[in-house]
Amino acid sequence: MAKIAVVSDIHANLHALNAVARDMNLMGVEEVWCLGDTVNYGAFPNECCRWVRENVSIYILGNHELMLLGLASVENRYVNECLNWTKENIDATWIEYFSTKSVIYHHKDITLVHDNPLSPGSMKYILTREDAEIALLKMNSRLCFFGHTHIPIGYRLSTVGAEIIRTPNYSIDLRKHLLNPGSVGQPRDGIPLASYAIFEENTVTIRRVKYDIKSAARAIIDANLPSVMAARLLKGV
Repeated sequence: MAKIAVVSDIHANLHALNAVARDMNLMGVEEVWCLGDTVNYGAFPNECCRWVRENVSIYILGNHELMLLGLASVENRYVNECLNWTKENIDATWIEYFSTKSVIYHHKDITLVHDNPLSPGSMKYILTREDAEIALLKMNSRLCFFGHTHIPIGYRLSTVGAEIIRTPNYSIDLRKHLLNPGSVGQPRDGIPLASYAIFEENTVTIRRVKYDIKSAARAIIDANLPSVMAARLLKGV
């Protein structure tokens, strides 16, 4: 099996994406899977979309692509301000690219989804052990990679229900597993470092990568995007 990088929630943060790409090269990554939300919040949607098209072999739509395509919406001032800015600045090429993609992908005994394997595209979060337990019990695949929460975490089905996995290195056994690689472009676990996963054979490793956070935040402000999105980068929330 190839050494695969699983990325999610780039959110137009080119500074973080470039740092992650360099780390992938150092780690000998051979293939990249993306769980969506390449756009919105950051100042570089076109550049990040170009990287995705050139480097990603499997792409899943996130809720921000669905909103860009007019297939979903939220009542959030800052999200919608970013979305309107993205609509004005993104190249039509990427709208066409996203329109060819799906909200879920099955690869052998592995499922890729942005939000929830039981309702892909619903924007339903997996945030608690209870959420994870329901998904683990009902999903058909042995392993599901998901994003959306921006928090790197794993869950596996055990005798106590959904067991939380927080170690950065863990093995995939015969039980069912849910794994979130965290966010490349807007981490929300209080650690302002880009996050992604490397999947090889039956092992998953979470990588945290330093990048020029201040420059990424400055680019958001210079683009007249909501300053709250810049502030979140600095704190990792």
